[in-house]
Amino acid sequence: MAINNILVPYDFSDCATDALRVAAKLARKTKANLHLVHVYEDMTDFHSSNQKKREDIELRLDKVPELPFLAGIPMKRFMLRQFGITEMFRNKYLQDMDLIVMGSNGARGLRSVVGSNTQRVVRIAPMPVLVIKHRVEDFDVKDMVYASNFTPIDIAKFEAFMPIVELFNPKIHLLKVNTPGSFQRSADTYKAIDGFLKRHDLRKFTTTIYNDLSIEEGILDFARGIDADMIAMATHGRKGFFHVVNGSVTEDIVNRTTFPVLSVKL
Repeated sequence: MAINNILVPYDFSDCATDALRVAAKLARKTKANLHLVHVYEDMTDFHSSNQKKREDIELRLDKVPELPFLAGIPMKRFMLRQFGITEMFRNKYLQDMDLIVMGSNGARGLRSVVGSNTQRVVRIAPMPVLVIKHRVEDFDVKDMVYASNFTPIDIAKFEAFMPIVELFNPKIHLLKVNTPGSFQRSADTYKAIDGFLKRHDLRKFTTTIYNDLSIEEGILDFARGIDADMIAMATHGRKGFFHVVNGSVTEDIVNRTTFPVLSVKL
């Protein structure tokens, strides 16, 4: 699976620009097209200020390509009126994107597309989502943490991360977090990881079973300990012994960490 089209939700904020800078780096490396989307709401269909609002947004979008880091990168810009986060992916144009790159400044962040709503995009997006938490001048991935329970569906879904893996060739740190409430024997975990490695021929990797009081803290502590460049994880809304970290854990990681987080919905 190649990365040909990268979507960046953009509201002109600093954190959205941080994401756009990373998306530009990815676009240069993959020869992908950038697609900038600005979501906004009109007062009513006939409100007198709507036309001026649209014109102002168009003028601001027209200036985006002037950012130095975007020089020479093919980019399309468009607006979605009265689209909420939960409705955004009903748009057929957005359904063809290969990757979303978006900014987040935590749960108390912006009330627009990026910021506080990033967690909702992570939960519902049909394609992989890369969340950027701060400005990165030259995005690179040398050490990637893949947090998982390594079930058959999780093993298969790792294919969605392979374009990023092939692009940067990082060392992949395969991580299983054991907690008092969700414990798995080491022998069973290593058997599951062996199944993963038989399917995915990784060139550089480590395997770790990490014990902590919560899955979130275990992932974050491990990532900090190795100075990771990215955390990758699959997400879904279900809970259970043999599931990878569930949706709420992924969203909590996105909210709390400063690491870039790459997620894909199961």
